[in-house]
Amino acid sequence: MTDDIRITEIDNIDKKSTYTREILAMLPEWFGNKQAVDEYVEKVKELPYYGAFNWQEQCIGFFSVKMHYQHTGDIFVCGVLPEYQHNGVGKALYRAVESYLMQKGCKYVVVKTLSDIVDFEPYEKTRTFYKSVGFEPLITLTEMWDEENPCLIMLKVLA
Repeated sequence: MTDDIRITEIDNIDKKSTYTREILAMLPEWFGNKQAVDEYVEKVKELPYYGAFNWQEQCIGFFSVKMHYQHTGDIFVCGVLPEYQHNGVGKALYRAVESYLMQKGCKYVVVKTLSDIVDFEPYEKTRTFYKSVGFEPLITLTEMWDEENPCLIMLKVLA
């Protein structure tokens, strides 16, 4: 399926916000908190952003990243429309982001997600995806978000 998908970096802040809001709205199991979605929609405007487009030029997924200390990439927010999940779209987006981070001199990339100490199936899929592209669990922090939503930080060392 990824043969029909085009991955591109997006600079237009309005498109970044629109794509983010539209895609996160279709992922309520992961992004059901309106305040958090509003923050993502606003913050992606200033961050590197990659979109995946189908043959009809519809944005079907995105990754937005931050950098810390000029050597650590951070997957800030990402999402793929449900009907395009498990077809390589997320992996294609991740590869584009990883290439970008390596070009910027990053040695590591991190992502924050819900810890596996909470049994919640949508985030089991999320952790499985990150493991499939080379991330490893690093640490769970209950004080980062809150005790009901323990934060798992996952790490990948870039070649």
